[in-house]
Amino acid sequence: MSAPAVPVTMDDITPEWLTAALRAGGKAGDCTVTAIEKVTIGQGVGILGELARLTPAYSTGGSTAPKTLIAKIPTADPGGRGIAEMLGFYEKEVRFYDEVGDRIGVRTAHSYFTGRDPENVRYVILMEDLGGLQLGDQVAGASAEECLVLMHQMAKLHARWWGSPDLETLEWLPYGNAPMLKLSALAYAQSLEPAVEKFGDRMTGAQIEMAGKFLPRMNPIQDNFAAAPVTLCHGDLRLDNVFWGSPDNSSPVTLVDWQIAIKARGPYDIGYFMSQSVDPAIRAANEESLVREYHRALAANGVQDYTFDRCWDDYRIATMYCLAYPLISAGSIDVANERGAALVSKMLYRSLSAITDLKAYEVLDRFEAAPLPEPPGA
Repeated sequence: MSAPAVPVTMDDITPEWLTAALRAGGKAGDCTVTAIEKVTIGQGVGILGELARLTPAYSTGGSTAPKTLIAKIPTADPGGRGIAEMLGFYEKEVRFYDEVGDRIGVRTAHSYFTGRDPENVRYVILMEDLGGLQLGDQVAGASAEECLVLMHQMAKLHARWWGSPDLETLEWLPYGNAPMLKLSALAYAQSLEPAVEKFGDRMTGAQIEMAGKFLPRMNPIQDNFAAAPVTLCHGDLRLDNVFWGSPDNSSPVTLVDWQIAIKARGPYDIGYFMSQSVDPAIRAANEESLVREYHRALAANGVQDYTFDRCWDDYRIATMYCLAYPLISAGSIDVANERGAALVSKMLYRSLSAITDLKAYEVLDRFEAAPLPEPPGA
């Protein structure tokens, strides 16, 4: 059956459309949808897409079709939509689920159907409903036991793609130093002053000075992480993107939200998670043993010629670079958004604590300051 037109809004997902999509996807049998109950989810959490839980009623084929599923389309917000399109987030996520989602090496949500119309910025993903699983809470933070589970899972993912020729066939997946990604330095530059104004009372003078020293070295550090050995990185490995378990009980975790996936060195994901989603006391007490376990798991899954010393060094560099995330967020957050403000505050505190404990700021002296990239259209 031919694929249906890509919907513009959730209202375009009718019983007829869903019937055609599920049949075209080939993973739901010869079903016929007669009605759909839709519930909007994910409102107010700053995502760049609209999400709805669909509960279809079937006249035929219901025994092999999903009882519920999640529909994801681009946000209707022009600002968020423009940024996501400029950075290729929608195209990337649809192609991720369409081409590699079930063979990446770790569990992610199964896709029933994907559709894309890049010319008109229309995309849709129909995916497995994970609502029955426990979702991580980045504000609460991860336990040492949860970190250990993720070290093993990320080692499986990274080892699967480590230096693999298959990685080069994914031309839509950017390297971590792609020109558009380097524009993050401009966002950092614009955010630095307002971030200090809002959260400077929680930073030392030395930390504020370090944040300024980091700015002209952001792009050179991105170049470092895009140099071999590279693998497929999640790119946004934080606790809010981790479901514990899987619907089929095949995995201890299910990872979601692959819009920021990149080709980079594996410890980028590890440094990001440990410095953003783990409270300092837990991280400091378990950090080296967890990174060693990640390194051991890489080797057990076939990665060779990558020493622990190099892994640890890459981890420290990643920890330094990942200051960009809380600082950019701190410069743009609406402090009236209580959950958002609490999350940014936690991220900044954790990031600065990790950099200080690891003396990760020392790596800045290895990278020569570079001019900021030219803004688009300059």
